[in-house]
Amino acid sequence: MKTVTIILIWLACTFGANIPPTPCPLATGCGKVDESSAICGLDEEVGCIRKYPSKCHLDIAACQEKGKNFTDYSEVYCSLESYLCEKSPTYERWTIYFGHEDE
Repeated sequence: MKTVTIILIWLACTFGANIPPTPCPLATGCGKVDESSAICGLDEEVGCIRKYPSKCHLDIAACQEKGKNFTDYSEVYCSLESYLCEKSPTYERWTIYFGHEDE
């Protein structure tokens, strides 16, 4: 009985370790986007709003950030520019220095 249990555990570990994780879809599959398709989602962990080119891009970001689920999203949030997340703490300083913004 112990031998059967050990073999079953060994099989589960061996074959379970070889199952690749499901990859996130690529942004190229989202199609053509423009400013009117932009959507913003509330990132409750950080406390700011993240802007994405489309709902498809928002879904990809949620997939890439394991466990993140943007349930609160709307195009109306995009108008709240003062609450948008910054890319990094140094982003604003470099924008001022070089005189252009990230697009």
